[in-house]
Amino acid sequence: MTTMRTRCATLSAALMAATLLTGLPGSACAQGAARTLNYQILMGADPIGSEQVKIEPQGGDRTRVTVTATTRVKVLFINFRYDHKREEMWKGAVLESMTATTDDDGTPHKIEMARDAGGYRLTVDGKVQQVPAGVLPLTLWTPDVLKHRELLSVIDAAPYKVAARKVGAETVEAGGKALEAAHHRIEGDVERDLWYAADGTLLKTRFKRSGYDITYVLK
Repeated sequence: MTTMRTRCATLSAALMAATLLTGLPGSACAQGAARTLNYQILMGADPIGSEQVKIEPQGGDRTRVTVTATTRVKVLFINFRYDHKREEMWKGAVLESMTATTDDDGTPHKIEMARDAGGYRLTVDGKVQQVPAGVLPLTLWTPDVLKHRELLSVIDAAPYKVAARKVGAETVEAGGKALEAAHHRIEGDVERDLWYAADGTLLKTRFKRSGYDITYVLK
């Protein structure tokens, strides 16, 4: 039972490490009308949660992105919950700030990230540190994430060393349609398979956690 609880806790903690938004290639946020995107989260073929993403242009080249996610996981007789809310402020292709709060099955986390002259001032559960300007949270909402070699967990800011490669063109089911997508893979300290539409929209992501296949797909 202890082993199963540990595996499930690890699963719960990682469920939201892949956060889904939309964007244009080479651009953090596409300017235009506000958009709301909804994603379903699956463990295998079973729905376990959802994520809602709001993209709100603020004028000029500034954009606010709000992510709200909830998962409920039951494995054998053990139940786990996960609630996450995050706000990102972007200026063009540059992340200016991020705040994130997470209830990871009763364990709270809070991240505050703000750009300054030295890179980013990062506060994680009250502890302050400095991280380089080239670091990006593991938001996955823009193909620009594929260009970064240092990423941070959006749960507790754990650092990841990664590399990305293109797998090829594929057709995926998303938004109730069969859509052409470019399949990319992030490998290293964290691994994600990502399918982007031609306009940069992240249609689907998949990863394995504690032996389970976790998939996020656009509804």
